[in-house]
Amino acid sequence: MFNVEQLWKTRFSQYIKDTRKYLRYMFNDHLVIVMIFLLSGLALAYQNWLEVVPKDFPYAPLMGALLALLLTRGSIHTFLKDPDIVFLLPLEAKLGPYIKKSFRFSIVLESYFLLLVFGISVPLFVTLTGAGMQTVVGILILLIGLKAWNLWIAWLISFYTDNKARLADWWIRFFLNFALLYLVFSRADYLFMGLVLLIMALLLLYFQKATSKLNWKWEYLIENETKRMQLFYRVANLFVDVPGLKEKVKRRRWLDAVLSLVKYQQNQSFHYLYLRTFLRSGDYFGLFLRLLIIGGVFLLLLPVGYATYLAPLFVLYLTAFQLVPMWRHHYNKLWLSIYPVKEEDRRRAFLKMLTGILVVQSVILSVLVAIVASWMEVAIVLVGGVLFAYIYVNTAVKNKIAKL
Repeated sequence: MFNVEQLWKTRFSQYIKDTRKYLRYMFNDHLVIVMIFLLSGLALAYQNWLEVVPKDFPYAPLMGALLALLLTRGSIHTFLKDPDIVFLLPLEAKLGPYIKKSFRFSIVLESYFLLLVFGISVPLFVTLTGAGMQTVVGILILLIGLKAWNLWIAWLISFYTDNKARLADWWIRFFLNFALLYLVFSRADYLFMGLVLLIMALLLLYFQKATSKLNWKWEYLIENETKRMQLFYRVANLFVDVPGLKEKVKRRRWLDAVLSLVKYQQNQSFHYLYLRTFLRSGDYFGLFLRLLIIGGVFLLLLPVGYATYLAPLFVLYLTAFQLVPMWRHHYNKLWLSIYPVKEEDRRRAFLKMLTGILVVQSVILSVLVAIVASWMEVAIVLVGGVLFAYIYVNTAVKNKIAKL
């Protein structure tokens, strides 16, 4: 006899077991200590900035856009797997309770980071508006309700096969979320807020009725769940080897010119291999880009001071630390052992490439510092970044890959 409750409990327990196994390694690393010190410094800088923040600071559109983005992203965690398309497909009509349980769990999980960001922005909101605790709690409840609305709409949209419909839905929900939050943070009239909420309710009712007779798109749901787990595995792989990680390759033609910087010589074989790996394989380049954007945002938004010097070093450290696993990216490829190249050349190629990546990052961050600070700060960030790249790679990273 098929038991929906037991199925969900089994899948949920397996998910918790898998994530807990890797989280144990991720949060035991010295990276946590560095993050604690950095976050403490950023919190102090944030507190000092709040004392001098101008009254006309555009907090409403900034908070609205950021929280709207976090509200719109995400979907229900279904825990579906590839074999389900065969074994659970005939039982689709009985899986309603399964999805409802997944929906409730997803609200809790997806709301965590959303409420964390809101908690960080609350001091700014209270400082500029003088809002009380009752207002803050009301917005908190509203955010959880909006997250539930977005998750259920995303579930209903998954019944459609057209990717354009999903893209249009994402943008519509983003603008509705932004409009409502902007009205809330700018303390607008309740009539306008009620109008946006009415549109949201009508949208939900429309899709609820339009998809009532449609079947699940199993391929899409399984693919979506697989991508979600692979993202977690890629992050966990930065700390420990993950057997369940599937490799992902992207061509990125616009970066092909970078490969031409490597000379066509025998002793440059690993230079070319690792540079190509960084640009195309896994998510190494995406990681580099995301950390660069985060560092740039910190430099442009935080006041000039200690954060101007700490943020670039933090970005460089995280980049170097998280690119070290690339040393073992080709570990299982035996054909590399027939390269007529010394092992020392391989090690030197990897360290040189990693140093070059950090130097490029330092230069870009220095250019961003020039927008908000003097040339003295720019010179300090640039020289400090280059020195950190050279010293850290040739000491800590060199010792780490020797152990690997």
